[in-house]
Amino acid sequence: MDTLNDEIRTDRWRLRAPAAARLGRTVCIPTVHPTGDQRVLRCAQSALDAGYDIDLIWLGGGSAHGHPHPRVRETRLPEVRSIRHRLELVPKVVRLAESRAADAWHIHDFYLLRAACAWSRRTGRPVLYDVHEYYPEYYSHRLPGPPWMRGQARRLIAGLERHYASKVAGVNAVSDRIASRLAATGVPAVATPNFPSEEALGDQHRPLVAALLKRVVHTGSLTPEFGSDVLLSVAHELAREAPGVELVVVRRFPSESARVAFSELLQRRGTPPNLTLVDPLPAHELSRLLASCGIGISFLQDVGQASLCVSTKLYEYVTVGLAIVASDLTGAREFIEASAAGVLVDPRRPSAYVQAILRTLDDAERTCAAVNAAAAAARERMSWEKACAPALQTLMRQVVG
Repeated sequence: MDTLNDEIRTDRWRLRAPAAARLGRTVCIPTVHPTGDQRVLRCAQSALDAGYDIDLIWLGGGSAHGHPHPRVRETRLPEVRSIRHRLELVPKVVRLAESRAADAWHIHDFYLLRAACAWSRRTGRPVLYDVHEYYPEYYSHRLPGPPWMRGQARRLIAGLERHYASKVAGVNAVSDRIASRLAATGVPAVATPNFPSEEALGDQHRPLVAALLKRVVHTGSLTPEFGSDVLLSVAHELAREAPGVELVVVRRFPSESARVAFSELLQRRGTPPNLTLVDPLPAHELSRLLASCGIGISFLQDVGQASLCVSTKLYEYVTVGLAIVASDLTGAREFIEASAAGVLVDPRRPSAYVQAILRTLDDAERTCAAVNAAAAAARERMSWEKACAPALQTLMRQVVG
């Protein structure tokens, strides 16, 4: 770990050394998200810029326990192997957070709500709840049983979230829908979508040209919910229909079990010659990969919360300047119609993705013009620093003082 050229740097993440006056107050950020999670980092940067010290507790990336910078402390727990393992690590995350002399907690998980509220009640210190997902829909669809039972589970989870969220000092949500829902409980709430950070994008603002459209990129998680099996079918069909098109896929997995499942899928179905798998990249290096491609793809399936979401990668694709091929779901449709240039397809049909890619290639001139116009507008509107950080910092000052 080091501090270099006004950057706080580790093997998994990078933050900007704070220029703001130090307030002498510490915000502990306990989470069971993986080390280097982009939303966690963006929120941490906002806290640093507002003058707070931060204490990060998260999962994976090797053991680390120290101070990458005088105002930053980091603790990493083991790499998560499965959802069950993630849940098993929650008590340890809580114990570590309780051992810190923090003035506030900024939690990033539904799992931590109950413990955080208990800590707040015991200490009198505030908790800020950061909502990454539509948790009632996200968890209820994973339960076995008939649809009516999952519907009851969704209502139960939503009730629990409202109950505990009403007891925290503030909510920072990934969408207006979530922020409005929880604000109805009386808690101060702001919406900060997962817009890219200008720090992460750097100077990767190249115009899209036709030659780049032959490189298609996927940066999302590789699980069935995110269409990992559809992805492989698309790669095989593209290899037959358009062998000159390369599909670049980041090996991003939420757990070790997901990594194993994808490896077994490749073994069963074979790795097509046009599929290039790359290791996960730190947030500040991702834009370089995106800028080398011309089409960004999303295979999100219509399960759980998917129909409501705008995936983080869609914001990244449009801001760097990629044409988009995405599943025709409500959130993605609203986003692309308003802010991007792309094609929406039936998420269940691999051939629909292939045909959309081929149509994009055939209409390269019009596509490039539309994408470049959308990218210019997106860089003005979809900036974490311009659109999100001020709202979050105002809420932090209100919550933490």
